[in-house]
Amino acid sequence: MKVAVVPNLTRERAMAVTEDACRRLKELGIDFAFDVSLKDSLRRIDGAGFESEPSLYGECDTVIAVGGDGSVMRAAKTAAKYGKRVLGIKAGRLAYLCGLDAEETELLSCLLTGEYSVCRRMMLRAELIKNGEVVHSENCLNDIVFGRGTDIALCEVNVNVNGKPTADYVADGVIVATPTGSTAYSMSAGGPILEPSLDAVLLTPICPHSLVSRPYIFSSDTVFDVTCTPMRQGAETGFSCDGGDTVRLCTGDSVRICKSEMYADLISVKQDNFIDVLNRKSELKK
Repeated sequence: MKVAVVPNLTRERAMAVTEDACRRLKELGIDFAFDVSLKDSLRRIDGAGFESEPSLYGECDTVIAVGGDGSVMRAAKTAAKYGKRVLGIKAGRLAYLCGLDAEETELLSCLLTGEYSVCRRMMLRAELIKNGEVVHSENCLNDIVFGRGTDIALCEVNVNVNGKPTADYVADGVIVATPTGSTAYSMSAGGPILEPSLDAVLLTPICPHSLVSRPYIFSSDTVFDVTCTPMRQGAETGFSCDGGDTVRLCTGDSVRICKSEMYADLISVKQDNFIDVLNRKSELKK
């Protein structure tokens, strides 16, 4: 058995957690490897291999991501391209997507025994359309956020659903989220929490200048066309997938959003259900 280990070394505890996890893997007789870009940082870990992405993900049985939710999302999106499942190990304060806490690496034996479940999470695909052509596309696990740039100015956001005008907002922006992303920015903006195994899409306005604007929940086969225009001349708007780099929007641009063909497969080792995890994380936030 072979595991691809993907640590986020910017996390304070990530190095220690990664070293402990690798010791456990070695004791279990499981081969493991890192991305070749981490060779200088992790060469001291006994038994480690270093490979480029195609072989690292393509030839492994499972991916282990060490960090927080962002780390798990990045690893899961890459793993989805190769049809691999992901186990997250927490190396931060909050991590809804991690299957193990930092102190639970002894449970990595489940990878050999098969004593775990896999939760399949839907993803979204965003396509930036300029002059009728797709010039940029991304997949996301959590959400696609539209909003203003550095200027403190409202945006006008128009949303067509399956080709029909559906929602117009004057707001700071809007969030198009998966059920997985319902506990992220959308929740902070007043959106509902969805059970993550559902196939559905959330549309949540961010600080709408309205007394009646509310979030929507749509079926997963819905196709959205979104435009986002600054209300102040000279201001900028853009969109971001899963908190990544902002893609600037120009006049006439639109973004088409639909369900991705790919799914993220996340390993759950413990018997916690979604409500158990949600309640425990909520306690940590207090």
